Amino acid sequence: MSDAKALFVLHEAAAGYALFEVVAFEEIGALLEGANINDLDKFSRAVKLKAFQPFESAEDALSSINAVSEHSCTDGLHAFLEMNLPKIKKKKEGKSPAFALGVIDPAL
Repeated sequence: MSDAKALFVLHEAAAGYALFEVVAFEEIGALLEGANINDLDKFSRAVKLKAFQPFESAEDALSSINAVSEHSCTDGLHAFLEMNLPKIKKKKEGKSPAFALGVIDPAL
């Protein structure tokens, strides 16, 4: 886990982008140990939906999925993240970042 104060997770689905805020990091590990994370009640205690942006069309969805698979951030994804993540301030030496963003593809 990062030293960041807040942790966000980006999820891309056929319907669009979802940004979740992790509110109980330890609970996620507990959920994964033999528990069914398809249980909305248990999962919603660990993460909260912060924002959702649907794709405008099937072509937009395909274009976005292709860009992510090629380790590229589309203008739409960049704008979505910029609008919904905390604003980035100048980093002081020795200070941990305000947030971390979890993505499935580390090259993104």
